[in-house]
Amino acid sequence: MTSIVGNLLLVATVVFLGAVLAIGSFAYLDGVGAPTATADFTYERTPAGLEMTPKALSTAVDVQLNGKRVATFSEDAAGRTVLLPTAPGDRITAVSRDGEQTVLVDTTVDDRSEVGDFIAYYTFDSTSGSELVDRSGNGNDGTLSGSPTWTGNSLQFGGNDHVDVRNLAVPGRTVSEFTVAVAYRQDGSSDRVNQLVEHYNGGNEWFLENPGASGNQYRTEFAVNFPSTSISSGSTYTTGQRHVAVGTFDGSTYELYVDGDRVGSDSYDSAVNMGDLVIGADAPNGNSQTLDGEIYEIRLYYTAFGEEEIRVISTAMG
Repeated sequence: MTSIVGNLLLVATVVFLGAVLAIGSFAYLDGVGAPTATADFTYERTPAGLEMTPKALSTAVDVQLNGKRVATFSEDAAGRTVLLPTAPGDRITAVSRDGEQTVLVDTTVDDRSEVGDFIAYYTFDSTSGSELVDRSGNGNDGTLSGSPTWTGNSLQFGGNDHVDVRNLAVPGRTVSEFTVAVAYRQDGSSDRVNQLVEHYNGGNEWFLENPGASGNQYRTEFAVNFPSTSISSGSTYTTGQRHVAVGTFDGSTYELYVDGDRVGSDSYDSAVNMGDLVIGADAPNGNSQTLDGEIYEIRLYYTAFGEEEIRVISTAMG
């Protein structure tokens, strides 16, 4: 395991200024009748997803992302903004909190202008096949190796199982910072390293992994130039439980979060390398430090995020 230098992924550094999506109110769902509650929202794109702001509300509203409540607006919340960490295929729903439970918004996010700054996005919701599809639209598909098992909402790893993603790319962009987030469960083998994801280019690498601790406990570690620049959670986590690990690097500072809480931070000045990715095992051969457990979702962004964005992303993935 080694470092992270050069260009992790792309071609020309781009700063997004969040295109405002003047969407207004979405159409009412068929079959709900003539609702008495009304709501009007605007949406602005950010590197982490859509910011949703009510312009006018006649009642308190619950906002759901993929069926999970992520925010509540009171009647007097006009102008208050919440971040929705939208990814391709996400469903946004807003339901009135009155007795009628009127569906005021119901829309699926598919347009690239409505999602975050993705390099790659993997949902692991297949039931068969040897390909892991990149749902970001960038074509960073992976190839299964060994015999990992699809469960319908995850990929189960054991033995020498892993996924290879070659030549990460985002057409027309240069990556100078990044955020990687992994929703996973480690089931055993806490006495050795369990690799979640590792990027490499020649002798350089960055990774998220779980070094062993003791008993059924393990730590989580994020490295951008191993072994000279890596940070550990310090705290231990229990095997058999689902967690979300996030590493973010802005070219000079790198931070590690677990379940939305920052558990480590340090400094390192470097560019970001273009290269390959191994999921569930050590790079480059994928035949050591393998994960004993399941991965549910991976998000890789070409933007470094702060504490609030990572908290929201972790909640959505958790």
